[in-house]
Amino acid sequence: MSGAGDAFRFVVDESSLDFRGFDDAELTWHLDRLSQTLQTLRTEATVAVFSLIFDTQCLDGTELGNFLFSRESDRISPDVRRLLGIQLDRCPSWDEGFAVNTPTEVQIADVPIDPAWSVGYALYNTTIGYNTGCVVFAARHYDWLSVSGDDHVGEVCFLTDTDGLPVFWQGLFRREDIQEAEFLDHATRAFPNLICAPGLRFGAFDGSYREMRDWTVHVLSVLDAHFAEALTSCNGQAHQVQARLGSKGVTVSQESPSTRSKPKVIAQRDVKYGGEVYRCEWHAKKEGHRNRIHFALPDSKLGDRILIGIFTDHLDT
Repeated sequence: MSGAGDAFRFVVDESSLDFRGFDDAELTWHLDRLSQTLQTLRTEATVAVFSLIFDTQCLDGTELGNFLFSRESDRISPDVRRLLGIQLDRCPSWDEGFAVNTPTEVQIADVPIDPAWSVGYALYNTTIGYNTGCVVFAARHYDWLSVSGDDHVGEVCFLTDTDGLPVFWQGLFRREDIQEAEFLDHATRAFPNLICAPGLRFGAFDGSYREMRDWTVHVLSVLDAHFAEALTSCNGQAHQVQARLGSKGVTVSQESPSTRSKPKVIAQRDVKYGGEVYRCEWHAKKEGHRNRIHFALPDSKLGDRILIGIFTDHLDT
């Protein structure tokens, strides 16, 4: 294995498997969460491990394999331990047949970690234009963090559970230079709370795909994570929703009463999807006079997701 085509999309960070400092209830919860995270991730992509992961010292004098599979320990439920052991055992080894020397000592956000074989592997992958997410135990790392090792420097995404998956997929638009033809397909994983209408075209903006992509990704990421919650917590009050999303760096607004009072004009915001018509009268603005993303309110017919209906320079008002 030497090229991006052979690389794994996710690995388990064995250096994070330190179970010291947790009481029994906490440890049980974190072990179960890691099992569930691996189980879900493996439905999306292959998750790999370092071949010696079961030799990792997870407790003083105790290797991970002994902890997970020993019948003598009754501290943690054997079912919980066994489930994690099964999930890890089903993961292939990324270093099997891997001929490239990767960093074993790394710095994660300036914190030295030694050894950290899988993080080093993920860091190496950034140098060949491929990003590998690191699944970590408990909450030591989260999000995209600066990592360095040997002569390599890059950003690696660390996930403690599947809630971090959208952040990982969103980060690939820029880091892997997702092209326009691939944007909508990639968006299905990057923005799970949104539905992008098939007719969306970057050519409808006043600006090239390259100029508009990063702003569009930022808008969609904020809508995906915060719009529905803001709408609920603000009781649908538009100015409060605007303020909430404005704090996230996105300018949104609902169409004015004047625009809504003009049938032909407001109908420009109607988008047909799945045999239904949705009115996309909320919009995000890149600039005051041009470039809008129009979207509808969350709808039960869409599984409470938000339809992103229109990319445009500007609609009539």
